[in-house]
Amino acid sequence: MPTLKTRRFLHNVCPSLIVTILIASVLLGSSACRRSSTPDKGKSFDDFIREVNSARFQDYSAQQGARVANADEFEKMRKHLLFLYEGVKPEHTFAGTNGQLVDCVPREQQPGLRNPKTGRLDLQTDAPKFVLKEETGTSADVRNPKERQVADLTLKQGTRDRFGNEMFCPVGTIPLRRITLAEMTRFRTLSDFFSKGGHPFTGHGDQRGFHVPGDSSHYYSAAFQNVNNIGGDSWMNLWSPTVKSNGEMSLSQIWVGGGSGDGTQTVEVGWQVYPDKWGGNNAALFIFYTPNNYTDGCYNVECSGFVQTANNVYLGSGFDHYSTRDGGQWGFNIQVQRSNAGDWWLYYRGPGDYIPFGYYPGRLYGSGQLSRNADSIGWGGEDTGNPSALQEGSGALPTEGWRRAAYHDVVFYIDTNRVSQWTNLFKVEQPNDCYKTDISNAGAKTFFYFGGPTCR
Repeated sequence: MPTLKTRRFLHNVCPSLIVTILIASVLLGSSACRRSSTPDKGKSFDDFIREVNSARFQDYSAQQGARVANADEFEKMRKHLLFLYEGVKPEHTFAGTNGQLVDCVPREQQPGLRNPKTGRLDLQTDAPKFVLKEETGTSADVRNPKERQVADLTLKQGTRDRFGNEMFCPVGTIPLRRITLAEMTRFRTLSDFFSKGGHPFTGHGDQRGFHVPGDSSHYYSAAFQNVNNIGGDSWMNLWSPTVKSNGEMSLSQIWVGGGSGDGTQTVEVGWQVYPDKWGGNNAALFIFYTPNNYTDGCYNVECSGFVQTANNVYLGSGFDHYSTRDGGQWGFNIQVQRSNAGDWWLYYRGPGDYIPFGYYPGRLYGSGQLSRNADSIGWGGEDTGNPSALQEGSGALPTEGWRRAAYHDVVFYIDTNRVSQWTNLFKVEQPNDCYKTDISNAGAKTFFYFGGPTCR
């Protein structure tokens, strides 16, 4: 407590000082409160790299949600991250969906062009023209999906993040979601971080060897066709199903595949709920590939595989709308198409035309089946969980139909003459007592509902 003499001095000699001190205290206090409640804008890219360089296993292994197995696996993660961003100098950074930082990187600096297995690649920009399929007539099937609303994820000039940064990348750059050690250490090993998991299983009955990834913790409700093709398309109904835990996932996608056994190769693209990957509970755009039966490959641009070309679409991004039970039904088109040069291009179609947002270089597939064409193609859902999983698709069974069950609509493949063809699909339900698939191979078009509430 101040002495009596001090109190008299403050009162008689400098009352204005008291006011000044009190105001300053309030301002400093409110400023401190603001600092503690304001979200961190995130480190600059240079600071981020410096932090990775000096990162220690003991600091990250103690963080909430960390599952990294040991110091050796942590070091593999750290070195991979430094390789991934070697020579990268972003021109702009903004906060994307789920608060994740997105760096606008010059296209020539992206990791997909400096693949240590294929050697340095030249950037390709001539995507093949997208292929359309017109519906003919009206389907007599009363289950036929009705009005569709378009979900968007494209970056737009003038849009600002919560810090005032423009959420757009300049021409000549591409948006790359920044991968962090905090994200990577939510996985036990670097291989787990890359992996979609699982092993192939072979078709039943008289179906010729189709392959989709599957093990004891992967479950499917999907539709496939064994046919020579160079890609395919569908309208993907968009939901955000509930997963069992942050370490599990639920998705809807296209599989374009070829080969068998250890030679199984895929291009995969769709939407996925995977909190440990994408930092939230809403579905995000994702891609995946494997050149050798899931022994190799990765999601998005997490390794030197995919080459991005578009500056207004980033992988791992969420959407502006999602479907709701008995409410609006939102979705988007995805197309996969192999170019004459042998690269597998991916297209997203939201409110406007198809956007070719990048490609898997043909050289990734060596002399395997996808170096020529695909011999199988499929669409549908996949879940993980051990020993059980929660929602696939919308969480509703196909029998609930329109506005409740998830679906793929206007499903077609592209033949080797680059002509769109309606599919003749067979169902894949693995295991057969969990999620379900209900296919309509009508003459007017192909569509199917899929999914369910749980698999135990």
